[in-house]
Amino acid sequence: MGATAGTATASTGDGTLTVEVLRDFFGTGVINKTMDVPQRGMKVAVSDPDGHRVTGTTDATGKVVVSKSTELTGGQYRVDVTVPTPYNKYLQAAPASTSENHFDSFTTFVDVSDGKDDSVITGVWNPADYALPDSRYFVPIQNTADGKDTRALVAFGTDKRGTCPGDTACPTALNTQDQVGTTFALAYDKHQKRIFQGAFARRYTPYGPGGGDAIYTTPTDGGSAPALFAKVPGAAVTPHDATNMIKDAGFTNAPGKESIGGLALSEDGSTLYAVNLLTRRLVSFDATGATASAPKATVRIPDPGCANSGDWRPFGLQVHDNKLYVGGVCNAESTQQREDLKAVVYAYDGERFDTVLTQPLTGKRGSVFGSNDADRATHWNPWNTSLATWDERKAGNVYIDPQPELASLAFTRDGSMVLGFRDRFMDVVSWGGLDPRPDNNDPENGMAGGDINMACATPTGEYEWEGTGNCPNHATPATGGGQDASVAEYFPGDFFGNGVHAETALGSVAYIPQQQWVVSTEFDPTVNVATSGTGYHNVTTGQGPGNAPAANAYQFVSREQSGFGKAGGLGDIAYEAANAPIQIGNRVWFDGDHNGIQDPEGR
Repeated sequence: MGATAGTATASTGDGTLTVEVLRDFFGTGVINKTMDVPQRGMKVAVSDPDGHRVTGTTDATGKVVVSKSTELTGGQYRVDVTVPTPYNKYLQAAPASTSENHFDSFTTFVDVSDGKDDSVITGVWNPADYALPDSRYFVPIQNTADGKDTRALVAFGTDKRGTCPGDTACPTALNTQDQVGTTFALAYDKHQKRIFQGAFARRYTPYGPGGGDAIYTTPTDGGSAPALFAKVPGAAVTPHDATNMIKDAGFTNAPGKESIGGLALSEDGSTLYAVNLLTRRLVSFDATGATASAPKATVRIPDPGCANSGDWRPFGLQVHDNKLYVGGVCNAESTQQREDLKAVVYAYDGERFDTVLTQPLTGKRGSVFGSNDADRATHWNPWNTSLATWDERKAGNVYIDPQPELASLAFTRDGSMVLGFRDRFMDVVSWGGLDPRPDNNDPENGMAGGDINMACATPTGEYEWEGTGNCPNHATPATGGGQDASVAEYFPGDFFGNGVHAETALGSVAYIPQQQWVVSTEFDPTVNVATSGTGYHNVTTGQGPGNAPAANAYQFVSREQSGFGKAGGLGDIAYEAANAPIQIGNRVWFDGDHNGIQDPEGR
């Protein structure tokens, strides 16, 4: 603590004052020691009746400790907490209350005279984190042109577990394949109670009526049909073979390179961001109207230093604490060398892209299928759709070639980053579609090999990859589904059976701060073959659907419905955020000296 006004002789009997600032996620005014996390960087000022003041800044534990001081006198002090720049761009005072175990207000009065210790615990929060207990998830469903499932977007409660319709209710369909076609990305608009949904390039399945550059909106109350919101200029050039969609031979190179990647909405609801996969640019639209006729800005997402500039493939988007995060991969397509694979995440503030994470994707992973320990099945591989090497991907009667796309991002309460990787090759080979080579019409099945990874936030604002530094590896023989003991995973629970499929994540993740679970799209989540749904991973232990399928998973696409089977037939995950409560006022006090200021003695 340092003096900022005057010097005085302290009362020798003063006790210790501890000021603690926590980040709140509930808005009830009540401290939740399990969920609230320390907030560093908050300004604390303590003043006495004579106007002397000492100041401090909360550390990594969220605390400022004021010991006996020669700066203050009297023992009765006023404590003021403020949110400084740059935190004030997204944090504000959390609601306080007078209930038991409550948050104090930003202005509080303490008495440490006669050796008494005292404490202040106050909260800050980002209202954009707020969600109601009955929030819903939204997930797009993808299906082949000849598939039986007509749903394109579904909604369901965050408490849903088990298999629908046998164990629990099935989700509500909000729109259909005929209305929007094949989609992936979502962004929920709490201001207008609607969801944005972006077109997606996947072989064997058509775009919607708006084409491969379309963004649709759908009211989440189910009150009306979806509508075309905007077009992402120049996002798609390769046509599907509408006359033979079960083969769609000319579309093998389009997935991951055309149409729309991630979508994200700014916290104030004013701007919708989209990734143009073809041009590798960030496109933004005015999101306040029913439609947007043209983008308001288009910015190049810089190549982070891939082996070749053409190998840079951005995809995922997420807004967190009023900043946009953009994720992508160096896909090693030009070199076909695994050592050139890496994931990169940028933070974008509207003016510049700052690299916040760079992670090689060269390490060993769980096997995609059974005891297959071949490099191709247990590692990420360079992007490759060459027909000349097509049969090299065949393992028995299935095709395996995990090719990484950083499709989604989520942030936990302490700022750690959850990364969802989609297996791009599943959008090429699919399940049951015909061989793309001329004069070969053999049906082919792909086995997805996506992943869910953690980059833990450090106290100084950097990230540590799972299994390094202080970011734990939770994979053990008991939790990892039979994968090799050398594989490190924060989330080892994305597996089916024990040694059957060690990587069942499909690449989409979401996290509601008021809950203990990261949700991920998964195939075979409740151990029913060739199905899909969601898995729930404990954000502290990493355990998920593989560890307890009945308790940690929800299946809502059956084998009979899905044309994509184990190749995965789901898109992004969004959740139903809510407008946060507000609080006004502080306290009523007797202003004995008539100066309009609450004095340290509480006058």
